[in-house]
Amino acid sequence: MRLRAMACLLACAALVVAGRAFAGEQVISVPVADGATIAYLLTQPDTSAPQWILVMFPGGEGELQLSQSADGAIHMLEQGNFLVRARTLFAVDGFATAIVDAPSDQPGGYSDGFRASPRHAQDLEKVTADLHQRFPSAKLVLIGTSRGTISSAFVGRALPDVWDAVVHTSTLSSPSRGQALPLAGFDFGAIRPRQLFVHHEDDGCFLCSYHAAQQIASGHDLITVHGGMARGNPCQAKGHHGFYGQDQAVVAAIKVWIAGGAWPKEVD
Repeated sequence: MRLRAMACLLACAALVVAGRAFAGEQVISVPVADGATIAYLLTQPDTSAPQWILVMFPGGEGELQLSQSADGAIHMLEQGNFLVRARTLFAVDGFATAIVDAPSDQPGGYSDGFRASPRHAQDLEKVTADLHQRFPSAKLVLIGTSRGTISSAFVGRALPDVWDAVVHTSTLSSPSRGQALPLAGFDFGAIRPRQLFVHHEDDGCFLCSYHAAQQIASGHDLITVHGGMARGNPCQAKGHHGFYGQDQAVVAAIKVWIAGGAWPKEVD
């Protein structure tokens, strides 16, 4: 157990270093409705055209406040979210990532209702058109985590011809203590592209029970995650909810599934 814990610590430390020093990143701004703009962080390891671009939605309000200094340094609010911190692991071997910020006319970030709205899908249509212009041969995969799975669900359904696949990680799957969730009763079967669900067996977030996720994922592909180094708030990125300490294994499993390889149904 000590060796495994040490390996997890080293992996997390490597992610922090990579996140600070990783080259080949740029912030790109795209015009959307009513004079607003939406930015995304493109992470591309080299100049070769990627085969896959992973369009990503972090959880929470999704407000990153992306910017880039004249020297190329990237600035953003969120650093710890699973998709944000693991982007350098995703963006190798034919993969690139595009982490999408909240649009400029949505102060405070995404509400759940906005993530479920037609406007959100329209914004993403502009983002994906920009990506296709830059990388005409790349396949696009939509990935959301936690509250970002509202985006992956609704935008995955709204733009069926855009996505080669849709991935939901740590899906909002449980009633919200008396509050309605946008995904309550959502028909995931209406999403036409192939789908993958990734969930930690011990996710302690009250919004995201593993048992409920199993039911939602019925009829689709599911990767169950075990182990890691959970700490702090069970609904935050350093809990099992964020696969903390299991980044490398989870990323590898997702990428194998995307590429059509023999993907593992369990990650230990």
